[in-house]
Amino acid sequence: MKQILHRGAAWVKAHPKIDIAVLVAGLFIFALVTLFHVSSASIWFDEAFSAYIIRFDYWQIAAFTSTDVHPPFYYWALKLWSDLFGTTELALRSLSIVFAIGAISGAFILMRRLFGRSVAAVSLLFMVLSPMIVRYSDEARMYTLATLIVVWATYVLVRAIQAKNQKRWWVAYAVLVALGMWTHYFTAFVWLAHWAWRGIVVAQKNKGVKAFAKAYFTKSWLWVHVLAVGLFVPWLFFMVKQLGTVQGSGFWIGPVGVDTPVNYLTNIFYYLEHGKTQSWIALLIVTVIALVIILIPKTYRRLRADSRQSFWLVSVVAFVPPILLFLSSLPPLRPSFVDRYLIPSILFYSLFMAVVFVVGTRSWRPIARVLPIILVSGMMIFGISNVYYYGNYNKNSNTHILTRQVINEIKRVGGEGQPIVANSPWLLYEAAPYESADHPVYFIDENTQYIFGSLDMLKESDLHKISDLDAFEKANPVIWYFGATTDADVTPYRDDWRKIQTVSVTSPITGKTVYRATAYQVSAE
Repeated sequence: MKQILHRGAAWVKAHPKIDIAVLVAGLFIFALVTLFHVSSASIWFDEAFSAYIIRFDYWQIAAFTSTDVHPPFYYWALKLWSDLFGTTELALRSLSIVFAIGAISGAFILMRRLFGRSVAAVSLLFMVLSPMIVRYSDEARMYTLATLIVVWATYVLVRAIQAKNQKRWWVAYAVLVALGMWTHYFTAFVWLAHWAWRGIVVAQKNKGVKAFAKAYFTKSWLWVHVLAVGLFVPWLFFMVKQLGTVQGSGFWIGPVGVDTPVNYLTNIFYYLEHGKTQSWIALLIVTVIALVIILIPKTYRRLRADSRQSFWLVSVVAFVPPILLFLSSLPPLRPSFVDRYLIPSILFYSLFMAVVFVVGTRSWRPIARVLPIILVSGMMIFGISNVYYYGNYNKNSNTHILTRQVINEIKRVGGEGQPIVANSPWLLYEAAPYESADHPVYFIDENTQYIFGSLDMLKESDLHKISDLDAFEKANPVIWYFGATTDADVTPYRDDWRKIQTVSVTSPITGKTVYRATAYQVSAE
């Protein structure tokens, strides 16, 4: 076995072009893993918001998202993508897969440049099998786009420092920093991690405050950030307004606690909350974390000086953003710690583990060196199975989103020309992607409180809106009233509605029946 491993390693070393095949194979596996599951789950509210906002033009998208909580760049990209490929679940979510493939490719190239081929290969393995990356590559949201930008910005930062002709690399870095902010505000934590890394590198060569400051705040470093801020200035006012709204009126995110970092780690490996990480799988994760901690100093000692700087870079991007997000979630600030906001750092945690397990175990026997990699890979494969099982299950509200399944039941048993009326604007968003000519989707305007910016699209547009319920009832004698309730039927909006039948779907995860639709006779034929 030892000879086989040595011969295999020697053959790979003698054929550097094999790296292209390794990368392509890894990306192919990742595409299979994500595409296999991409249409399994119903679109949930956040994705539904993405799907709805791209019905409008680019200026309207910016206007509507300015009153919500995110910048517009992802929505612009999704609109362009949907114009080319449509608005099915596969079409909407596949863009995130494309972004993830770009991020994984960039990270592979980065790690090969910084640490060599072996570390790059193991990094690729961990990224491809990462449950969190798989999960949010199958979601029509901006997380993998943010990750793509972060990875390539980090690569460009390295090239800017190493290159003789630095200007073009610094310009590219400024553009990527700005694009990150136009995509997700929490990429700012990564840019702060880059600042921290630069501080570590500069401090190693410059002793004293004056020497450090002079070496740190160079003209190139300052003007590149001036350029980045300048590129973001058109949206800066809206960012301040959005953050002020969240901090002033609160948000749905719960407070951080001692379980927050534990949940973060169990989701990275298993896509499970810490309360469900029990018995042997709990022991395995403790073992892996302990092994990583033990190997960190050995890894650092075995690296050359330049590679140590690279190790610091990977480490700060992996760990600084989660720490900053945790700290910014403490009182008096509103909590904002959500695992999916940290997908870029989760990817870099895979890179961090790859460095530790390849470099830190160089004195081990070949078979022993492979064991931690196999162990982590097995844990992550188990995590992918949990991604497949839970799908879009909302761990924060303990809700299994089953909108598509209920609408499919309506289409199966309902008659032609029977519209679906959502009993809340939130469910209207979830139902809209599944409407058809026979079963268009609406919501009732009267008594709807448009108190959240995310509802401005409904407030300002007549699309899907019932403004005159009497006229709507005359035109549609039978309607399906759709809602999320534990009652046997969806409570009618008006007392004179007469029930015909109810369809419902039971969650295989919770065993509860919450999503229902009741057919009502609302007027004479």
